[in-house]
Order: sequence, then C-alpha cells, then structure tokens
Amino acid sequence: MRRLLLVAVAGAALVVPGAAGAVPCSPLNCSASQFTFAHGALLGVRLSPDKPLRVIDLRTGATKWRLPSGVVVGDTVVHQDGGLITWFNAARGTRSGDAALQARGAFVLVGASQDAARAVLARTQTRSTTFAIVSRAAAQHVVKLGGRNWSFDALNGHSLFLIQQLQDGYQVRMYDLSTNRLQKEPLKDPRESALIQGVAFARASSANGRYVFTLYVGTNGDAMVHELDTTAGSAHCIDLPGTGNLNAAVTWALVPDVDSGTLWATSPGYGRVVAIDVAAHTVRLRYAFQRANWNGTPGTAVLAPDGEHIAFTDAQHVWLATPATRKVVQEPAHVAIALGFAPDQSALWVVGERSRVSRLTPLRWR
Repeated sequence: MRRLLLVAVAGAALVVPGAAGAVPCSPLNCSASQFTFAHGALLGVRLSPDKPLRVIDLRTGATKWRLPSGVVVGDTVVHQDGGLITWFNAARGTRSGDAALQARGAFVLVGASQDAARAVLARTQTRSTTFAIVSRAAAQHVVKLGGRNWSFDALNGHSLFLIQQLQDGYQVRMYDLSTNRLQKEPLKDPRESALIQGVAFARASSANGRYVFTLYVGTNGDAMVHELDTTAGSAHCIDLPGTGNLNAAVTWALVPDVDSGTLWATSPGYGRVVAIDVAAHTVRLRYAFQRANWNGTPGTAVLAPDGEHIAFTDAQHVWLATPATRKVVQEPAHVAIALGFAPDQSALWVVGERSRVSRLTPLRWR
C-alpha cells in the first residue's frame, strides 16, 4: 500500500478525522452523508452516521419518510436497537425483516455485507475482538481473534475483510468464514507495501457491491484511492493528482458509476476531474478546470441519471462537470450539504441551510 504522511499538525487535525495516527475507515464512521435509492429517484441525507436518515423524493423535493440510523448498503438500511437487528427498505420506507443477536455481550453494529443480507457486529475486549455475523435466514457466525486491534472493513460471501491496527500503521486482512481461518498474508497492491500509513478519509462501494473504494489523504496534500476487490480478494492503490495543499486534498469526492466500471473523483481544491478504470486500476481520464473560489471542506458529488454529468460541491459552491467535453461550469454560490438530480435531469436538488431543499436549474440547461 502506498504510504501517506500521518496527519499530526494541529491545523490538519481540524479537518481530517482521526488525525492522531494511522486510522482505518469503517463503513460507519467514514461513510457518505448522502445516498441515492430506487434507481436514483430518492435521495437519503443524514448529518452523521448516528442520526436518522431523511429520504427525499427527487421528483418533487419533498420528504418521503425518515428511517433510523444505521449502515446503508444499496437500498437497505441496517439498524441496531440493543440485541435486535432490523433491516429497512429505504426505497419503500418499510421494515423488511429483523433478527435477534444470539451472541452475549456488548456488541455494536459496525457494518454489513456487500449485498446487505448480513449485519456485522463487534465486541472489543482487553485481549480479544469478537465479530458476530447476523442474518435473517441463516445461523449466526461468530469470529474471535486475539487482540483488541481489529475492526471491520467488508464482507462478501465467505470473505470477511478486516483491518488490523499495528503500532506504525495498519493492514487489510482476509478471514475465510468457510474454513474459519485468517489468511496468513495481508492484502496488498503488488507494487506497494502491505502497511498503510495515513488517514482514511472517505469510502464508497461500486453499484454491484464488488469493490470498496477508500480515499486517503496526507499532510503533504497528496491523495490516493485504495481499491478493494471483495470478490477476488485483492487490493490496488491509485494515485490522484495534486500535492502540497492539505485543504485541497480533503475536497476529493468519490462517485462510482452505475456500471461499476468507472470511479469518478472530483476536487474543487485542486480543480481536477478524474476517471479511474476500476478493472485496470489506473486513471484513464484527468483534466483541470478553473475555479474562482473554493472551500477546504470534504467534497460531495453525485452522478446524473444519464451518467454524462457530475454535480459536486465544497458545501458553499456547486459545479457541474461534463467529462465528455472536459468542461466544468460553476453554478451560483449555494450552501449545499447534499445534492441529487431529478430523475428526468430537469433539475438539481440541493439540501442547504436548515436542511431546506432548493431546486436549481443548472446553467448548462438554461
């Protein structure tokens, strides 16, 4: 894995989570604050992972329903209430099932499988970490590992991906649930060290659930994407352009394409639009754009229904990118904590101050 400088300066600690050292990125503490449901017809928005999810109709801008906090995978929200795990269909606003945790102890929901069928809970003790994998249909699976330095990363089929925290960084490990054995060697990019040193800042999954993408930033302002293939059990690292400005680096936003073949990355800070070829693990397109002003806050981006446009924001400004023509148009300044295209692409809905939903007609279409 590529090594990024640890974030240790006081100013950087204000904008980069977990700045005290190398920090893994769990599905809960590093997940997005917005989600699209029902094939892009609905937008889910939350202020933090422990807050309820507000679901907005992207045809009208009206709130459809609210769902409890939890792990979001596809159209599913997995919620824990004590020993009860409940699955909700976010596209319908209904409960789709539940299961009671059989393992004893103070277990906390930490993630879900890539198909959302199984919930993953963890219990950390002084000398061990225990994971409980809970399904509505199958027997529950318990995995106990020595040490308190383990955290959940992903789950696909029999492959349980874990983060092992070490003194000077951390590694991605794979546990085979079919044999109940931890793979001896950590997952790594063939060109890089297995040790990750840096701060995981954001993550996203491909539409088909196969890939997990994690954004890493460093104090020197560089950034990379860690691509975990949960089907093949492999990992690769892809460098993003730009260096020398930490505030610019944190504005990167990740947007997987609907065909799972491309990962888009946008950065108002560096003025860059990047397309990563997921299968080839390489950058296939990059271009720069001019921006008069930008804000050094985590970026948010959304792909248009036609897959040809990307709207992104730094929470104070909104841009619209058209990669086919390598253009980026800056819209009028607007506070934005979430973005969502109308299904017919006639408007861009913006969730702004006091969670008010506003309708924008992008300049490109006026």
